[in-house]
Amino acid sequence: MKIDKGFAISGIVLLLLALFFFTPVGDWATDLLNEKTLAGPSKEKIDRNFNLNDKEMAVSLKGYNGTADANLADFRGKVVFLNFWGSWCPPCVEEMPGIQKLYETKGDQMAIVLITMKDRPEKFLPFLQENNYSMPVYEASSLLPKQLIPGSFPTTYILNKKGEIVLKEIKSVDWGSDEALSMVQKFIDE
Repeated sequence: MKIDKGFAISGIVLLLLALFFFTPVGDWATDLLNEKTLAGPSKEKIDRNFNLNDKEMAVSLKGYNGTADANLADFRGKVVFLNFWGSWCPPCVEEMPGIQKLYETKGDQMAIVLITMKDRPEKFLPFLQENNYSMPVYEASSLLPKQLIPGSFPTTYILNKKGEIVLKEIKSVDWGSDEALSMVQKFIDE
């Protein structure tokens, strides 16, 4: 059976386009092309009427990096920085120094919750140790509410003290920048 050369090339091009547009690698490449990587947080806010009820907040979390097991509901009443990431994800890795700075600067005033996705402890623990990252890292050990399941990585939510999602970012952000720290402080002060 002879395969048409043009057909084979078209198939390869379609596969590459699919990889570019429909994977975290594609999101990262698009951000680079648009010069959005590690930009400040966007000004777009989420509808404050959307919040997570008690059932949706009941997500069991297995703690790593010196962090005890927890439940997302344990953080109700606090501002929560909720980040979905993976050590396999270049834009996730890129924003880690800023998240560490956020943790060091604001971690006593809010809950920092990093949930690793599509990753394994034998991969992400050495990454955290090699880079001296001390922020709390978890794996979800129960189902996430569908409103929180990320479509791309990294995805970050900020929840206010009422459990309302007040910010959602689906790109790398320098969370240690003055702009980001100031924005987070406003949520803490509310």
